[in-house]
Amino acid sequence: MPTKVPLHLFAFLGLFFLLAGASEPASAANAERDDYFWQALTHTQYIAEGKQGPVVYLFLDPNCPYCHKLYDQLQEKVAKGKLRLRVVVVGFLSPSSHAKAAAILSAADPRAALAKNESGFAIRDGRPEGGIAPADPTLVAKEAGILHRNFAFLEGKESLLDSVPPGVVTVPLLVYRSQGQEHYLVNLPTEEQWQEILDAK
Repeated sequence: MPTKVPLHLFAFLGLFFLLAGASEPASAANAERDDYFWQALTHTQYIAEGKQGPVVYLFLDPNCPYCHKLYDQLQEKVAKGKLRLRVVVVGFLSPSSHAKAAAILSAADPRAALAKNESGFAIRDGRPEGGIAPADPTLVAKEAGILHRNFAFLEGKESLLDSVPPGVVTVPLLVYRSQGQEHYLVNLPTEEQWQEILDAK
């Protein structure tokens, strides 16, 4: 189970506002590395939605309030055939995140399990939590390898982004390509950024 940066809610909210507006394109010097990262993402165990439009990857924690809000916004675009969403589930923000992430990935229909988590999202005992019940220890152990790999993708990429403070891992992270170049968005998209995402080639 990933142990780095188990963010307390208030620290998480503060970090989010610190990162607000942070959108980072891949640099020309790192183009080959970023292309490798994009190609590697195609081999992750993501949850796919949509059949038309540009591909967008979303790194999501089941208990992340901003992931939840962004997921809902993306659902509107998917429903209109404007993009194809690929959700890479991680679990590290709060004590139940890892087991909830395992519950989503181990479900017979992970897409439906993710939708259940997001539709049941609420504030419980003062903390944001997804609506799915945590998986039992056996299922958590079964999915541990995938969750560790997903977290490693997130941590490895964010450690190279100037917009993310050193030693920090945060969600949501959107990854998309525009004009053949990878872009990384660590906040909710602005109207201008949404247009760039939907026009991505």
